[in-house]
Amino acid sequence: MAQATTRVNVNRLFADTFETHSPNANPANLRIQAGVLLLFLISLFSSGCSKKQDDLLLINDAMPSEPSLVVDPEKDAVPDQVAAMIPEQERSGEKTFDVVTVAATTTALPDRGPDVAALIEAAARKTNGPVFESWRNPKLVLVITGELNGYIEPCGCTGKENQKGGLSRRQNLLRSITQCGWPLISFDLGGQVRRFGRQSEIKFQSVADGLRAMGYAAVGFGPDDLRLPAEEVVAAVASVGNQPTPFVCANVGLLGLDAKITPRYRVVEMSGMRIGVTSVLGDSFIKDIHNDAVEIIPAAEAIATVSESLQKANCTYQILLSWATPEESRALAARFPQFDIVVTAGGADEPPAQLPLLPGGRSRLVELGHKGMFAVAIGFFDDANNPVQTQRIPLDARWGESRDMIRLLGTYQSQLERLGLAGLGLTPVNHPTGRRFAGSTSCTECHSDEHTKWIETSHSSALKTLQELSPRRDSDPECLSCHVIGWAPQRYVPYEGGFMGMKSTPHLAHNGCENCHGPAAAHAAVERGEVRASDAEQERLRSELILEINTPEGRTKATNNCLECHDLDNSPQFDFNTYWPQVEHSKEKSTTTPTTP
Repeated sequence: MAQATTRVNVNRLFADTFETHSPNANPANLRIQAGVLLLFLISLFSSGCSKKQDDLLLINDAMPSEPSLVVDPEKDAVPDQVAAMIPEQERSGEKTFDVVTVAATTTALPDRGPDVAALIEAAARKTNGPVFESWRNPKLVLVITGELNGYIEPCGCTGKENQKGGLSRRQNLLRSITQCGWPLISFDLGGQVRRFGRQSEIKFQSVADGLRAMGYAAVGFGPDDLRLPAEEVVAAVASVGNQPTPFVCANVGLLGLDAKITPRYRVVEMSGMRIGVTSVLGDSFIKDIHNDAVEIIPAAEAIATVSESLQKANCTYQILLSWATPEESRALAARFPQFDIVVTAGGADEPPAQLPLLPGGRSRLVELGHKGMFAVAIGFFDDANNPVQTQRIPLDARWGESRDMIRLLGTYQSQLERLGLAGLGLTPVNHPTGRRFAGSTSCTECHSDEHTKWIETSHSSALKTLQELSPRRDSDPECLSCHVIGWAPQRYVPYEGGFMGMKSTPHLAHNGCENCHGPAAAHAAVERGEVRASDAEQERLRSELILEINTPEGRTKATNNCLECHDLDNSPQFDFNTYWPQVEHSKEKSTTTPTTP
């Protein structure tokens, strides 16, 4: 078969990338443009090795694993294959077109990532269920993701095989679908971060880069995304050279709706089908956005504005990405019944096995779960009896690791390392007790048996676990908080006198005694005779550090303390009854079997 060729004006791409290199240029934009240029060059040199069948609708000749390119028909020579593409944006009277990749048809099923062993797929299938079992040659597949909530990648400290989610597995899912020859369009609801601060800004930029590389056709905004500084969000989402932004929103305007940083809707054409998509931020979340550089109008008002344009586009299906409560999303679906698929935020921790039909029997409601642990696929088939099928997809070990996303994660971690804790703006907070930390070695002289037991546990090498990951995560506050002494585990900030790095506080490395018993500097100083104290004061300091587990109240306190780090995200198999005997170190062993409250 003849190989299709996409012609792109390379000179213009170079010019668009480097013309902004001026004293007033935004460094973040320059970083984005340089990255896109590098991805373009990779795809340009790799595409010459690809062989495709010309009996399909070929949108361009890039391999499915590569980022899509963009061709502007007003400026660049456009091959016949690109003649009817996506989306129609009214921007200065010009139409721009996204480029989507389609591979050759095969009969294989995308049940695992590239190079993933059958045994790993079988284990994941046994635990989390099969995927795509009844699917055969769909005309088009939509993959919908969202609510990443900052979980860019599973931590891996308890073994990634026990965890779900992450951009790396997501990219391999998309690759496996396209490599099976299934035409694919990807959408993301939004909600990439969940906190403030410099780390969240860097993370949002990293996720935006990843979504571009994965070829997403449309991405919405979550409320925490819009609480970041507007200049950081604009730098992350703005169009780069000839590549339009994947971000789309009807009722949110960065720097104002008239600035048109992001389009208000998009129309994607593939396999003879036209998919119209828009997104909104629900009214209940608008009140929490206090950002003068972001203009937001009511969701229904915005949808009414774009509805006419979507109707004129003669869409086969229309999709609403609604970052709103399920109740708000259902109300919008009832008011605008032209949407065939309504994706909502909120809902249960996992997507339902089957997508429910909304009243009227036409629209399907999509819930995605939380923390990016799942994707939802919707397939369209030439089957009068079963034209639409849906699939909940756990992003588990069956999808393997994408080298592209691992490199992106490495860049993200390198940025955190270069900035350091101070550069990330982390200011220590007071511990609830007001006490200070001494470090685990301070306990050795009086509690030698307990210290010996601690050395035998993985707690004593917790920081080393982060140092041995690839890429390393020992500069990541979201990981450090459970792997060193003196941090608030769920807030990702150090306490006063807590670990601040191996140079200044090496004695607070690893997960030590004081993370369970509390800060012990005053107690240790009194016991060593460095500070004079009355007998009553000495006894009080001792009693403050005792963690009792032989009473229901004590057991509850101990269990809750463990769950600060051994939560469902990082330690999904945690069970107090199982874990406690592995670390038990009291002088008097538990006389009753503890039960998890």
